[in-house]
Amino acid sequence: MGAIYEMGVLAALEERLEGASVNDFDLFVGVSAGSYVGTLLANGISPTVLYRSVTRSAGSRSDLDDMQLFRLNLSEILVRLARAPVTVAESAWDYFKNGRETTLTDLVASLSAVLPSGFFTLEGLEEWLEVWLSQPGRTNDFRQLRNELRCVAVELDTGHVAAFGAPGLDQVPISRAVKASCALPGLYRPVRIGDSDYIDGGVRKTAHISLAIRDRCGLVVCVNPIVPLRVTPSRTLPRFGRIPRGALASRGLLSVLDQVFRLTLHTRLQYGLARYARERPDVDILVFEPKPEDLPFFMRNIMRTSGRVRIAEFAYRSTMQRLDEEHGRISRVLARHGLGLRPAVSFPRVARPAPPRRQPGLKGAHDRLLASLDRLEKSLDGRKASEAGPRARSVTPR
Repeated sequence: MGAIYEMGVLAALEERLEGASVNDFDLFVGVSAGSYVGTLLANGISPTVLYRSVTRSAGSRSDLDDMQLFRLNLSEILVRLARAPVTVAESAWDYFKNGRETTLTDLVASLSAVLPSGFFTLEGLEEWLEVWLSQPGRTNDFRQLRNELRCVAVELDTGHVAAFGAPGLDQVPISRAVKASCALPGLYRPVRIGDSDYIDGGVRKTAHISLAIRDRCGLVVCVNPIVPLRVTPSRTLPRFGRIPRGALASRGLLSVLDQVFRLTLHTRLQYGLARYARERPDVDILVFEPKPEDLPFFMRNIMRTSGRVRIAEFAYRSTMQRLDEEHGRISRVLARHGLGLRPAVSFPRVARPAPPRRQPGLKGAHDRLLASLDRLEKSLDGRKASEAGPRARSVTPR
């Protein structure tokens, strides 16, 4: 959901920027799913192309489906199941021998060794990126990019932040760095790089804006898709025994943990932004994120991809609306860095119409037309990028 939301926001920003492109930004800092989006942008893919590829995929397979994001961590699960009898016996014996000192909590904790380090793997994501980045005009090598790219992960055993792509960490393939940055703890198995295991970069910080400031970026655009839910409890919710009536508590443990995850990420981001405002008033930071009260139902599961078209369109429309409502302030911020913002449209926007049904025999012509439009847009983006000079800006997608 985060990656799709970011594509919609950046597509709207791309459309409204005057005389420049998001692809012209000097530095892309990607955290978790943002590392995937940042990789595409750093390889010259326009946000408009990304948005169109997502919104065309309704009813058909997309790149997200081809990545097999829920490939079961079968090998580790089988190994741990094979060792389960020994683990259970050792835990029971320890509890029996030290019954006065060992609590039931200790017993449960010792049994947790039966669980895998993650229920799924991100091998499919890495394989897809390796193939995609091997195509002409793209690269899987940080050192060959025209723009700088940072894919942020956290070393599991030490807690240290690793900004892959920075000097000293730029020899790691981009596909492997993205895989490490996306390894959400518990859900995905940690990613081994060298002698270390890495997990999702959002564990330490939400956006790692400090990396952009450290590289002397005067303008930072931060896209944060994860905000806390604001759910009004239903008065008609039935009570089953002692089950809480709250809207989230009644849905079980996963809903509670999801809200805790959202609150933690968003609180840290707000704290960081307040600190940067005090310590670095010379840096302008524009944050684009959904409003909790406007968060649609289909964005409440961060791992759901089936509503990708609606998520992308919501992100695009809500960003356009904000650019209209805050046109004066955002224009002044962008102007300080040599950028312009196109004025608000003077006509009302309407919902995106459903695509017409393809007539029999026209599928090939339709696909060739879309492919030609993509090639033309990429060519125009490349010409625009070659004419624009470097600027001290960055895009920081979460």
